[in-house]
Amino acid sequence: MITRKKTTMAVAAFVAGGVLAVGQAGAFGFGGHHGMRGGGGGGGMMFPLLVRAANPTPDQQAQIHAIMRNHKDALRPLFGQMRDAHEELAAKLLAPAPVTSDDLAPTIQKLATVRTQLMQQWTQAALEARAVLTPDQLAKAADVTRQVASLRAQIQQLVGPDASPDTATD
Repeated sequence: MITRKKTTMAVAAFVAGGVLAVGQAGAFGFGGHHGMRGGGGGGGMMFPLLVRAANPTPDQQAQIHAIMRNHKDALRPLFGQMRDAHEELAAKLLAPAPVTSDDLAPTIQKLATVRTQLMQQWTQAALEARAVLTPDQLAKAADVTRQVASLRAQIQQLVGPDASPDTATD
């Protein structure tokens, strides 16, 4: 039999995961305490690091910085909406009254919509930044991407398919 304490802990863990997902959104190089620095996750979060690996000239760096700054202003309200929706979901899940999936559906839809808008903005910024780079720089970034994928595959071979650098422990 599942106790109320275990259920509460499971819901709290789920909600914490949602909060962490919002924090990771800041690692895209837009918002959060990471600011413009970017992060080290996968997919789009690696883009700022790959741009850096392409060794852009100072002029290219200035252009890319301006692109990211312009998109950061557009993304800021979306990050706020994402945070608000996660808080709304947490409040519904942790409320003492019964809750059903129908009760959560509008909030989940809101999260999906905002996440889509974030990805659209991020993709547009990435396309604009990509246009600043030369074909040789893009080739270098693609090579670094292949090397990172190879390293991830090696890690999975060493520690198993369920482990990743983001979830591994000491």
